[in-house]
Amino acid sequence: MEEIVETLSKFLDEEDQKVLKMLSKDQTVVQILKKIFEEPEKAEKYLILIRDNYLAVLFATKLAERISCYLDGEDEEKCLNVFFVGINYLNEFKERRAIQNVFSLLKEAIEKRLALGKFETTAKLVTSFKEFGFNNYIKRLLFHALEVSESKDFARAIKILDLLPKNEEVVTVKAHILLEWGKTISVSDPEAGLRKIEEALRLKDLVPARIAMAEIYESIGNYPKAYEIYSSLKNQPGIERKLLRLLLEWGEESKDLEKLEEARILAAGDSVLLEEIERRIRKLKESKV
Repeated sequence: MEEIVETLSKFLDEEDQKVLKMLSKDQTVVQILKKIFEEPEKAEKYLILIRDNYLAVLFATKLAERISCYLDGEDEEKCLNVFFVGINYLNEFKERRAIQNVFSLLKEAIEKRLALGKFETTAKLVTSFKEFGFNNYIKRLLFHALEVSESKDFARAIKILDLLPKNEEVVTVKAHILLEWGKTISVSDPEAGLRKIEEALRLKDLVPARIAMAEIYESIGNYPKAYEIYSSLKNQPGIERKLLRLLLEWGEESKDLEKLEEARILAAGDSVLLEEIERRIRKLKESKV
């Protein structure tokens, strides 16, 4: 008894220690608790032996959550599994106190992990126990995922989102993050950037994603594809200017008068630019004589 109390003491408050002393009157319970926390990967088959003992299940569940906060990776997963199983067993007790304790345990676990920056685990908890009405945490996690993406850790941001329930907000935020990821990597790898942006567009038809795709195509010299996208967005602010720039570049490189003529039509009203385009047209015509 003293051994287990000493081992777990840093995770136990005064009330928990009182509960443990009560539980210690049953040596079988003590041995099961020791087994659960010495070998958490085997916990599920041992927890079933105390599922009818409310205090024992509550103690094991609470302790698993507290210990898991100090762990990462596989060790955290093992400990969280004890917590998940414990919550499910506590749900089998229909008394008011059990329902209140489950809600409190879950809320505390979520809040604690948010404070620790363990957003993936928080998302898993919110999704696994969504019937408890933790929807308000989804927006908080979306905010944190966006913050993570702004630090350029796009893969982690997407992982957080993939652990959340799929709703309109989650899907939209994911599309925006994929768009930013694509734009970032397109600087060194345009093809990879295009794949990310295509992934974003499969989720949500974002105008900025289509514009970004057109700009990448333009940067790699695929003018027909860029032209097709810009043309489909003509009613969007600033698109005519992008299309005009493309036509100038495309027309001059391919020595195509039709492209320059189209650029001249778009430049109507801008006397300075119009003069420059007409100069290029004259130059191209003279070169063909």
